[in-house]
Amino acid sequence: MTAAEKARQLAEQVNHYLNEQQNILSQLQDGLHNATQGRQQTSTAAEVLPVDQQIRALNLLTNTRDYVGRLQAAAAHVKQLERQIRPASQYTEQESEQLVSLAFQAADGYTACQAELSALVSSSFPAEAVPEQLRSSLEQRLQQQLQAAEDLLHQSLSRQIHHCLKQCGWPPPVVSAQAGNAKDPGQIFSPQQEHVISMLQRLMLALTRLQLVAQKELIEAVVQPGSTVASPSAICNAPILWMAQELAVPLASQLYEMFGPSNEGSPGALSMPELMLGTVHRIALDNLRRIDFLQGVIQALELHGSYQIGVEFTRALREAVKQIQRQYKLPEIAGAGKRDVWLAWIDALIVFEGSLGRSGLLGCYWDVGDASDLPVLLLKGSTLSVLGENPAWMEAWLEAESATAAAQVESILYSEQGWGPGQQLIVEEGRPAWQLDVWPPRAAEDVVALVESLLHRMRYIPQPDAQEGYLAGAVGVVLEQTHGRIKRMLQQADVFRDITSYSWLPRVCMCICFCHYVEQQLQELHDNAQVMVTRLLEGQQQQDGNAHQEQRHQQQQHDLPNGNHAHPHHMHPQPHQQHNGGHAPDTSDGDQQQQWQRQENEQLSQAAAAKLRVLVSPISDFSTLRKEWVLKLGKAAAMGFMRLAVGYVSGRTWFKVTSESLPAMAAEGSLYSSGIVSGDLQPALAWLAALLHEMSNHLDKDCFRQAWGAAAAAINRELFNNVACEAMFTDAGALQLAVDVNALQGVFRQYTARPAAHFRELNDAIKLLNLQQEQAEFVKQVSKKPVLYCVIVIHMVSQCSIN
Repeated sequence: MTAAEKARQLAEQVNHYLNEQQNILSQLQDGLHNATQGRQQTSTAAEVLPVDQQIRALNLLTNTRDYVGRLQAAAAHVKQLERQIRPASQYTEQESEQLVSLAFQAADGYTACQAELSALVSSSFPAEAVPEQLRSSLEQRLQQQLQAAEDLLHQSLSRQIHHCLKQCGWPPPVVSAQAGNAKDPGQIFSPQQEHVISMLQRLMLALTRLQLVAQKELIEAVVQPGSTVASPSAICNAPILWMAQELAVPLASQLYEMFGPSNEGSPGALSMPELMLGTVHRIALDNLRRIDFLQGVIQALELHGSYQIGVEFTRALREAVKQIQRQYKLPEIAGAGKRDVWLAWIDALIVFEGSLGRSGLLGCYWDVGDASDLPVLLLKGSTLSVLGENPAWMEAWLEAESATAAAQVESILYSEQGWGPGQQLIVEEGRPAWQLDVWPPRAAEDVVALVESLLHRMRYIPQPDAQEGYLAGAVGVVLEQTHGRIKRMLQQADVFRDITSYSWLPRVCMCICFCHYVEQQLQELHDNAQVMVTRLLEGQQQQDGNAHQEQRHQQQQHDLPNGNHAHPHHMHPQPHQQHNGGHAPDTSDGDQQQQWQRQENEQLSQAAAAKLRVLVSPISDFSTLRKEWVLKLGKAAAMGFMRLAVGYVSGRTWFKVTSESLPAMAAEGSLYSSGIVSGDLQPALAWLAALLHEMSNHLDKDCFRQAWGAAAAAINRELFNNVACEAMFTDAGALQLAVDVNALQGVFRQYTARPAAHFRELNDAIKLLNLQQEQAEFVKQVSKKPVLYCVIVIHMVSQCSIN
C-alpha cells in the first residue's frame, strides 16, 4: 500500500468517525433533554450505546482529529520547505549569492519543520485512535521528505563550494613538490583570489548553518555555548563540520586512487603502511595555515570554543584513512592471514595517532610524546577503532597479538641468556642474594617487561569487550604459559628427588626467585590499577558533590525574596568585564572540562578494572608455586640433615655417659663453652652449613628466610621428639645436648640475630634437663598442681636454672 493510499484510508476513517461523532452528540443531547423534562427516551436500549461507551468513542474521535491536525500542519511545513529549496539545484556558479540567501532562509524553515515533526513524534495518542503502524509510516514519510530537502540544499551548496575551491587551486597535491609535481602550492588561496575566497567563506557559512539545524541534537550534546577551549570530548564525539569534509573530499579521492589498491610495488602495498599514513600527516600539517581563514566561519557561528578548522580538517582526513582501511586494507590483511602484517599495521597506526597529537592536529594543547599521551577519548575515534567495527578483524588482531606474545615468552624462557643474571643483579653486583629483596634472572625481567608492554597496548583498543578479550588472549596467555613452564621445570627437579644437590639446587632456587619477582611486579601493577580505580571513583564522587552544592546554591539564589536573584551589577556587566568579542565570561569552559574529564575517567576506570581481573589469578598462581617450593626446599634441607644425623638420633649414647667418662673439662662443667660436638652430629652440621651457604647465594631475602626457617622448624621438631623426649639423660648427657643444640644454632646465626627463637622446644628441654637436683624435685612436686600453675613455676625455674 502506497503512502497516498494510506492517507486516503485514514481520511475515510476520519470522516466515518466524524459522522459517528455527530450521531453520538445528537443522542446525548436528546437524552439530556428528555432527562430534564422527565420524559422517557423514545429510542430503545438496543439502538443507543451506554453513556460511558459513547464518551469513550467521543474521546477517541477527538484524539484522531487532533493527530490529523498536527500531521497536516507538519506536512504543510515540509511542503513549504520543499517549494523553497527546489530552485537551489538550478542556480549556476554565477548565482552563488542567491544560493547563500536561499540557504539561510531554508535553514530557518528547516528549524520550523524539525519543531513540528518533533512535537508530532513526541505526542501521545491511543493506539485505537491512531494505529501505531499507520502513524509510524506517515511520520517516517515526512522525515524522508525533510531529509530529501536537506540533501538537495546540501548538494547544491557542495557543488558551488567545489567550484570555488577549484578556482582557488584546491586541492593541493598529495605528492609533495619535491617528488616532481608541477603545481605551485603558493597559488592555493592566494591574495589575488580575494573575491572567490570571500564567496567561499559565505558558502561555507551557509553550509555550516544548515548543519547546525540538521544535526542540532548531536552538536548541542557536546558543544557548550561560549566555551573557549575545545575539549577531547567535543573533538571525539562532535560531528565533523561539513565544510571540513568538503575540503577533504578531493584529497580523499587522490588518496583512494594512490593507496587504495594493494598491488605489490605500488604505494598502497600492504607492506608499506607508513607511506600512506605519513602522507596524510604531511597533508594535514602543510595545509593547516592555508585553511586558517575559514576559522572566521566558525567564529561567526560562535562555535570556536568547540571547533577548530585545522582539527576538523585532520578529522576529515582521518575519516578518509578509516574508509580506506574498511574498503581495502583490513579485508586484504584478513585475507592474507599473516600475523606480522597485522602487527605492522597496528604499530604504524599507533605511531600515526601519536604524530597527529604531537603536531597539535587533534587539538591537544599539552605535550604529547607519542600516542600513549593522548586521552582515551581521542583514541576512541582513532584509526585503530575501525578494527572494532568487524568482529573478524578484531579477532584476527587479537589472535596475532596473542600468538606473537606467546612466541616472545617462549623465546624468553627457552633461551640460555634468559637464565643469566638480570639487569637488577648486575647493578647489585657484589652483594649476596640473601641480602637483596629480589634476585630475578633475566627471563623474569623480560617477562614482566612484556606484560607491561601488553597492558600499555590495551589503551589503543577502544571497545571494552575487546579489551577484555585482548587481556585474556595476550596477557593471560603469557602469564599462564610462563607459570606452566616454571612449574614443569620444578616438577622435573622433583622427579629426581634430590633438589638439594649442587646440580639441581641453583635451578630450583632460580625458579623460586623467578616466581617471587613476577609475583611482586604483578602485585605492583595490580595495586596501581586498584589505586587508579579508587582515585577515579573518589574524584567522581567529589565532582558530583560539588555539582550538587552548586545546584543548591543556584536554587537558593533563585529563591531570594522579591525576585532579587542577584545583585544588580551582576545583571548589567560593566564594559571592562567583557572580552573576546563582547562575551561575558561564564563557567561553560569548566562545565565542558568536567564533562570530558568524567568520560575520560570512566574509560580509564573500565580499563583499570579489566587489568585487576586479569592479574588476580596469575598473582595467586605464582605466589602459591613459590610458597610450595620454598617449603619443599626447607623440608629437603631438614630431611638431608636428619638423614646424616641418623646415628646421632638412634644411638643416644652420648646422653647416658657419666662425668668420669668425659674429658676433664666436661667434669668441670666447661663442656658447653668448649664447643665439643657429638661426633655423629658433626657431618650433618657441616652439610647443613654448606647447603645454607649455597642457598644464600641463589635465593633472595624473603625466600631464603622462609626456606631456612622451614628447615629449622622441621629439625627442631625432629630433635625434640626423637632425642630430647626419648633419650635417657645423665647430667653430662644433658650438658652434651646443650652443646649440640648450640652448635646447631650456630649454623643459622650467620643469617639471623636470634637463632634460638627457631628452636624454642629444644632450648626449653635443655633448661629442664640441666636443672639442679633440688629444682628438679621442686618441679616434680609442682607438676601435680593445675596445669597453668605448673607452667608458670617451671618457666620461672628454667629462667634461672642455667644462669
